[in-house]
Amino acid sequence: MFDRLRKAFGSSPADGYPSYQDVAAWAVEQKLSIVPHAVEEGHFELTGDLDGHPWRLECGASTRDYLRGLELRGRADVGADPDVAVMLINRPLKEALEGTAYSAITDTLQTTVSANLPEEIRWLAMCDEVDWPELPASFYQHFAVVTDRIEHAQRWVHAPVVMSLLGLVESEGGAANAESPVLLMLMRGKVYLRMQHTRRSLPEVAQAVQVLLEGAQSALRHLQA
Repeated sequence: MFDRLRKAFGSSPADGYPSYQDVAAWAVEQKLSIVPHAVEEGHFELTGDLDGHPWRLECGASTRDYLRGLELRGRADVGADPDVAVMLINRPLKEALEGTAYSAITDTLQTTVSANLPEEIRWLAMCDEVDWPELPASFYQHFAVVTDRIEHAQRWVHAPVVMSLLGLVESEGGAANAESPVLLMLMRGKVYLRMQHTRRSLPEVAQAVQVLLEGAQSALRHLQA
């Protein structure tokens, strides 16, 4: 099923991830806690607190077939309205996953979308892309907003969230991230980040933290249960 995704996003990145020591030194400067996951180079877990709500960002082996090499994945438990479900996904990933979703729901041997499919694929099969004029054209060029209720997306996707995501693809050296998988989701009262550790750099780790925290802060301000 995922052969097309593997080809679309290429082979695994080469070695050269930021060392645990470099990330740990940066974490100390940011007053964050860091724990090494294993002896493998580049694996770690950052944890912090946002207005009393815990969050973490892990760097480790990918848990999705469309992500190559190490994955940066984060979660912030912000206690947002559990009925809100919004996904921000970069366009190359959306296009690749849509092909997989279409194959799954048109398979004559299946009558429903498989529960074994990754959640983001099922979202694309069941929800719509939405847009509104207040968001910049540059954001729509790189990202899609997917939800079943546009008003939920409008309450969550404010300027800081938009700018943090654009920072991934428009900052120096960010061109590679414009083509590699990135998604930010709000569901079940939590904010989730999943992205490929494409540039294998400490600035990319810092940008991932910023994206997660901007998404979490917006949910705290605008979507409390």
